[in-house]
Amino acid sequence: MNAFAEYQNAAAKIPVSIRNNRDRIDFPVAGLQQDAGKLGSLFATAFESGALRLTQEQSAEVKDRMADILWYVARLCDETGISMESVAGHSLAQFQLRMKEFDPDER
Repeated sequence: MNAFAEYQNAAAKIPVSIRNNRDRIDFPVAGLQQDAGKLGSLFATAFESGALRLTQEQSAEVKDRMADILWYVARLCDETGISMESVAGHSLAQFQLRMKEFDPDER
């Protein structure tokens, strides 16, 4: 089993108090928005000096927020029937296409 499938299966086992099917999507989407906002605030604070300088506490908080974001993505993947592995593969393909835009030999 790959790490994404293992993580997605584990995330699906965590009980979430959901009232209805709509909440099964709304809850992780709201969590993504909240944690992405917290990351933005953390990085804004860390960049106040003009360079990225995370304290140990900030670094731990960034790691926590990214872990939560990963969990929300896993929940959305599970609810939509899309594997995290296919999302990662799709992201990699998009990245490779975008990189061609910066390669002078590919233009």
